[in-house]
Amino acid sequence: MKKKVLLIHTGGTIGMVRDTESGVLKPDRFYDSLLKVIPELDQLAEIQVEIPFLFDSSDMDLGHWETLGRVIADHIPGVDGVVITHGTDTLAYTASALSYMLENLPVPVILTGAQKPLSDLRSDARSNLINAVEMAASGVREVAVVFDDKLLRGNRTTKVHTSHFDAFHSPNFPPLAEIGINIEIAWSQVRTPQGPFRFHPEMEGSIAVLKLFPGIRPQYFQPPRECRGIILIGYGAGTVPMKYGEIVHKAEEWINQGRVVVLMSETKAGPTDPRLYESGSHLLEIGVLPAWDMTFEAAVTKLIHLMGCHCDNPSVRHDFLQPIAGEMTL
Repeated sequence: MKKKVLLIHTGGTIGMVRDTESGVLKPDRFYDSLLKVIPELDQLAEIQVEIPFLFDSSDMDLGHWETLGRVIADHIPGVDGVVITHGTDTLAYTASALSYMLENLPVPVILTGAQKPLSDLRSDARSNLINAVEMAASGVREVAVVFDDKLLRGNRTTKVHTSHFDAFHSPNFPPLAEIGINIEIAWSQVRTPQGPFRFHPEMEGSIAVLKLFPGIRPQYFQPPRECRGIILIGYGAGTVPMKYGEIVHKAEEWINQGRVVVLMSETKAGPTDPRLYESGSHLLEIGVLPAWDMTFEAAVTKLIHLMGCHCDNPSVRHDFLQPIAGEMTL
């Protein structure tokens, strides 16, 4: 008996197929178009299509994440897995956000996209979509990303290249699966539900980001009063300039105002460990939170999620330092 897979199409390069009569993408016409190009999809699963919205993924915002979460939550009782086709630019942000919103997932939720449209020669869309449907029927009950024959945990994923097919990496966590002649799933790395499924739609985006560079003038950065969280992107393992103390003084000022301040590194791989150097250690002493080995996408969406769940910042600070969905290694 074929597995039932919900295919949620949101736009992006992978879905650039259009009904020749109306020029409009509709669920039935969209899937008909896919089947003409990828007839194997009908062999892999019984697929139901939903198109909640269609646009370039750079326009994705918190409301769209909530919509996706609700569509998934509404369909979970009747499907064995979910595939989301998504533009690559913000795919890792959506994957991270959904991983926090969908607690104790009972089915796989797999995001995928493409670097070239399905209609192009040498497109990666075909293999990515076939692999995504297969992984949605695999029993890997996580929010994950399929790209270039790999299954990556969604909140460990970041986009690293604009044109290579190997566009997404998981710098601080191994792949959940390698997809070749055989599909090799690293079951020891796969998370399992620890309770009943819960959907958490609450989000709040009152966050500002300050990326450091040599010679930065922090006084030019003035987050508005309603901004609850600030992410500092420093160097290396989490260092910041100390000579004049401006960054440290600013961070202390924000913390005294009751804001949540997070320190992470501009580097992609390796943990942020502020304890290694004087500047980072001092920031920890005054209350700055380390992002450890989280990606930027995982850290910013985690703050958005926690600020939506908690009205008080002490609770946000406490929960930010705890793993929620496998996004960090303590």
